[in-house]
Formats: sequence, C-alpha cells, structure tokens
Amino acid sequence: MKLNRALIVACLAFALAGSLFSADPAPEAKKHIGMEEARAIAIEKVPGGEVAVEELSRAAGKLIYIFELRLAGKKGVEVVIVDAIDGVVLQVTHKTEWAARRDAQTRRRGAARN
Repeated sequence: MKLNRALIVACLAFALAGSLFSADPAPEAKKHIGMEEARAIAIEKVPGGEVAVEELSRAAGKLIYIFELRLAGKKGVEVVIVDAIDGVVLQVTHKTEWAARRDAQTRRRGAARN
C-alpha cells in the first residue's frame, strides 16, 4: 500500500515538473508592438484613412490588432489586421457599410452585457 502511494506521488511530481518546463513563457515575457505603432502601420497600408475602430484581440492563438479605417468618398471601411508581436500586416480587406454597422451593433451589445 505504501509502495502504491509513493509511486503515485512520484508520478504526479514528475508530471507536474514536466508541465512546468514545457509551458509557454509568461505572456508578459513576450514583447509586442504598441497600439500607436500598429496604428501607424495600418494607416501606411491605407493612405488617407481615418481610424474608426481599433482593438487588440486574440485570433487562432495569435495576438492581433484590428483597425477599421474610413476613406473619404468611399462607402464602407477598410479592415487592416496587424500581428501584435512583429508588426506584420496579416490582412487588408474591405467591409461594406452594412457589415460595418452590424459589427458595431454587435460590439455595443457585448459591451452592454459586460
């Protein structure tokens, strides 16, 4: 009985030690670019754009900045997604006016719930 208990304790200690060493570094150990730098990168991709929405988010395990920029004389918004770790532009797409309003409404509802 004592041997079984000692074996179980040893296995748990080994599993715990292994998980401590294999875990990702703490989130604060990973450096990322700031909102201002990411905003400059997004505006560089869409010259003349005025930032309507900006947010820091996590998608598919990656930390990203999402910017919606409005252009004068053009309906809808340009959506620029910037990697928060290295500042690489991941995606630039156009969102229709209808889709932009729908997403804004969804954000307002989410904020009201919290």
